[in-house]
Amino acid sequence: MNKTLLTFLLSTATLVSLPALALADAPQSATVLEFADPTTLFVADSAGAAIHAYTLPDMAPATRSAPYNLEGFSRTLAVSLGVAEADIAFNDLAVNPANQAAFVSLSVGGSPAVVMVTQDGAITQLDLTTLPSTSAPLGLAAEDGVTFWRDIPAAALTVTDMDFSDGTLFVSGLSTGEFASTLNQIAYPFDGVAQNTSVEVYHAVHDQMETRAPIRAMEIVDLDGVQTVVAAYTCTPLVTMPTAELADGAHVTGTTIAELGYGNTPLEVLSFTAYDMQQNASQFVLVINRELQADLISLDAVTEAANGPGLTTPVAMMSEAGVETSQIPMSGVYQAADQDPQFLLTLKRNLDTGAMDLVSFRKGVYLRLSDFISEYDFPDYEYADNQGGEAIRGFHNLLKAEEGFPDLTE
Repeated sequence: MNKTLLTFLLSTATLVSLPALALADAPQSATVLEFADPTTLFVADSAGAAIHAYTLPDMAPATRSAPYNLEGFSRTLAVSLGVAEADIAFNDLAVNPANQAAFVSLSVGGSPAVVMVTQDGAITQLDLTTLPSTSAPLGLAAEDGVTFWRDIPAAALTVTDMDFSDGTLFVSGLSTGEFASTLNQIAYPFDGVAQNTSVEVYHAVHDQMETRAPIRAMEIVDLDGVQTVVAAYTCTPLVTMPTAELADGAHVTGTTIAELGYGNTPLEVLSFTAYDMQQNASQFVLVINRELQADLISLDAVTEAANGPGLTTPVAMMSEAGVETSQIPMSGVYQAADQDPQFLLTLKRNLDTGAMDLVSFRKGVYLRLSDFISEYDFPDYEYADNQGGEAIRGFHNLLKAEEGFPDLTE
């Protein structure tokens, strides 16, 4: 969709159906993204301590599931924006639930930007000053005077993640006060009021209650009928807390259900259904990490652990504890989103070229076959019956075609 058409559709939508929405000034930053529905995109403005809800035009829904294979995306994006690749910093990724277009938040030479990208590589920059929007301020933003590692302002952590569920936007981040870790709940449409809950967790590797470290990634998940925040913190406790406990002015202690590994920053917590090669469905929680492999956890295990006492005693620094996980090879993933019933979409650093790729991973597989050169790739390889035989051959052919190599199927 070109910019002229996008502007026309937006102006038409404003005249016909959205008279109450105003056109906003550009945000000071564009960090975390979240969709409420196909036409409502939340953009966190951490620097401005606010959440903006932008109204998008109706878009034709996707008619089929199709993976993204945009290798070298950061280079293509730089050309599209007319800047050097080094001037682009990537912040977050969200997928429109109707047409499966990717929305990416950026800092371009220090200025905020959001772009829409389709599977064929078409890039459209949104003009946030022409989109109808409403805003909700965050009253307890992190203090500007506090910095980390000399030049990282605490305000950069005012919003660390967002998730929308049942008419409420949940916003995690850092605030002022004794209990700096905060979880806001904001009803949408915005009514000008943000409920603020301070949260603390027992970090078993550190053997202490922690009140300052904010949630870094979270997902609102139904655990046996109980709406629950499943949250991951740096270094890497995994915590649950029922949303019913989150009230304005309340202080909540989460249940630490796992320690996933030290020296790590979690990037995403996603919940979804995946199918195995026999088409058996299972529900999972996936924690994608910056320094470690991703952790795949069955939803049943998360539910059982959330109903238990959690970790309450120290865990050795280099150990893991709590709910059982499977480590999966999603190295280099910088941000991820649930694309559709078949795929996860990722911004992934290409370890060969250094570029940021925009590529999909098939659920249930969690790797891209084309990232490897293996025994299977030699022309004289034979798929032995005791190694899965024709089933594995067919599966590899599926992945080859999805990743843009249909000519290599056999």
